[in-house]
Amino acid sequence: MPGGKLDFGETFEEGARREVMEETSIRLNSARVIAINNDIVETAHFVTVGLLAEDFEGDAKVMEPDEITELGWFGLDDLPRPLYFPSEEILNNYLQGKFYLPRSPSKA
Repeated sequence: MPGGKLDFGETFEEGARREVMEETSIRLNSARVIAINNDIVETAHFVTVGLLAEDFEGDAKVMEPDEITELGWFGLDDLPRPLYFPSEEILNNYLQGKFYLPRSPSKA
């Protein structure tokens, strides 16, 4: 799943549009916040904001080959493993219809 950090002053939606364009060349026409994670690992504590985009344009291309080796479309019941744990938590929240589920510290 594309992702990254917000630039100063960006909304979640603006950051998602920028990151997805930078990483995949796909243009998001809309995106909405669907879940929040409180992610804690041994060396970091961060908040992950998951967004869902159902209206987009373009074909996915690897735009950052030093960071991304391959892109693909997968059904929610046929995801590749392993998943980056914050992405997996966002997907689990979405599938359970939950916006936020408190979690204990996770392993990286």
